[in-house]
Amino acid sequence: MAKLFLFGIGGTGSRVIRSLTMLLAAGVELPNCDRVVPIIIDPDAHNGDMNRTVALLKSYQQIYNSLGQREEGFFRTNISTLSSISQDVNGSVKDTFVFDFGGINQSFRQYLHYDQLSVDSKALVELLFTQDNLESPLTIGFRGSPNVGSVVLNKVVESPELRYFADNFQEGDRVFFVSSIFGGTGAAGFPLLLKNLKDNNTRLSNARYLRDAPTGAVTVMPYFALQSEDNAIIESNNFLTKTKAALSYYEHNLQGLDALYYLADTPDTPYENQPGGTQQRNKAHLIELLAALSIVDFMRYPTAELRSGPHFHEYGLESDAPEIQFAHLPTETREIVAERLTQLLYFSRYHKQHLPTDKAPYFDTLNLDYALRNEPIFKELNTFLHSPEFGVDEWLKELAQNRRAFRPFDLSTDDFNAMILGKPVEKKWNEFFNKGLSHNYFLNKLNDASKSNAEPDNFRKLLALFYDVTEKGFEEKVKVV
Repeated sequence: MAKLFLFGIGGTGSRVIRSLTMLLAAGVELPNCDRVVPIIIDPDAHNGDMNRTVALLKSYQQIYNSLGQREEGFFRTNISTLSSISQDVNGSVKDTFVFDFGGINQSFRQYLHYDQLSVDSKALVELLFTQDNLESPLTIGFRGSPNVGSVVLNKVVESPELRYFADNFQEGDRVFFVSSIFGGTGAAGFPLLLKNLKDNNTRLSNARYLRDAPTGAVTVMPYFALQSEDNAIIESNNFLTKTKAALSYYEHNLQGLDALYYLADTPDTPYENQPGGTQQRNKAHLIELLAALSIVDFMRYPTAELRSGPHFHEYGLESDAPEIQFAHLPTETREIVAERLTQLLYFSRYHKQHLPTDKAPYFDTLNLDYALRNEPIFKELNTFLHSPEFGVDEWLKELAQNRRAFRPFDLSTDDFNAMILGKPVEKKWNEFFNKGLSHNYFLNKLNDASKSNAEPDNFRKLLALFYDVTEKGFEEKVKVV
C-alpha cells in the first residue's frame, strides 16, 4: 500500500492542497500510490485558508469512505489523516490533517525565554532578530519572517507526529513538500524538514526508507501582491528580495531532493493585507492549481527515473492571456484536467439544478426522494459540491476572479452546451432532435445506465452513474478541447 505523504507548509501549502483535493474529486488519477496523507503545517490555528482546506478534506474523506476503493470515478483516491495509516490506536497523534503545535499562545520573545537569557545570549538574539520579530505573536504564524520560522519549526522535527510518520513509513512510499518561498512558514519549513528526513544521522525510525524515498517539492515564488498599508507587518515589495535570498540558500542545501518544481506569476490585483487569522482567506488561484498538478506530474515518474535526478521543472502556458481557458494550456495539461474538470462541473450543475426534481426511473430506483433529504452522506455530497465556504462551485468561481483568471467555464449559464468557453457543443442542423448536451440528454443516459448497473449501494451507484454519463457526454459531444 504505497502512500504519498504530502506536507503542505503555510498558507500556500493549504491552498494548493485545496486545489489537489478538487482534482482528485474530479477523478484525476494519482498513480504510484494507494493513498494520500496530507500533513498541514501552520502554527496559525485560525488561518482562514487552512481551516477551509481542512473542512474540504474532511468532507472528501467522508465521501471516499462511503464509496470505497475503485479503479476510476469521482473521489477515486483515498485521502487519509496521519493517524489512520496504522492499526496502532494508542492515540499518540490526533486524528487530524493539521500538525498539532499544541497552541502556541505567546510571542517569539516568550518562546525563546528571552528574559531568562544571559547578557551575551540576548545580544546574539538581538543581532539575529528585530524587535518586531521578538514581539511577534506566534498565534498568527511567522508573518513573512523565515528566520523566526526556522527556530519555531524545530518543534515539528522533535514532535510525536514526525516520529509517528517515520514509524509508519514504508519502502515504496513517497514524500512531497508544498510551500512558498517568499513568506515565513513555507520558506523556513521546507528545507528544515527535508534536511531532517534525509539526514544520515537522523534518529527517526526507518531512516533508510526515508533517505531512499522518492522526494519532490513545489516551491511557489511570488504570484500575488498585498495592499500597501502604513505599518503593515508584511510588505509585498520585499517578496522578490526574499525569493532571491531563499533561492541562493536552496541552491546548496536541498540534498536528497529528486524533483523540484518552480512556479511564479506577475502579481495581480493586490489581496487585502491580512498577516494571519480567520481573515487570511485568499481566492483560489491558477498558480495553486498548477502547483497541485506538479504533484500529479511527480507521481507519474517511475522511481528509477526520479533517482537519476535531481530534476528541475518550470511551467509555461501554451499562450499568454489574462483569462486562461483550456486552449491556453499545454496539451499534456489539457489531457489531464479538461475532461475531468468538465465532468465535475456538469455533475455539480446537474446535481443542483435538476437532480432534486428528476422524477424518472433512475431517481426512483435509487430512492433519491428520501435519500437527498435524509441520508447524511447525500447531504455531505451536497456540501462538498455547493458549500459557499469551500465547495466546488465556490472554488471554480474564485479561480475566475483573479486578474490572471482560470476561466475555462461560463459559470453564469445553465446551458450545458455553452459551459466550456471557446468550445461550444455543436448541434447538427439536420438532426431535429439533437439538442447537444441537455437535461434530457443526461436524464436518458442516467435511466439507461441505471438498468445495467447492478451496484446495490445507492450512493455508490449514484456517483458511478454520473461519472459514466458525464464522461460519455464529454466524449460524444465535446471530444477534444
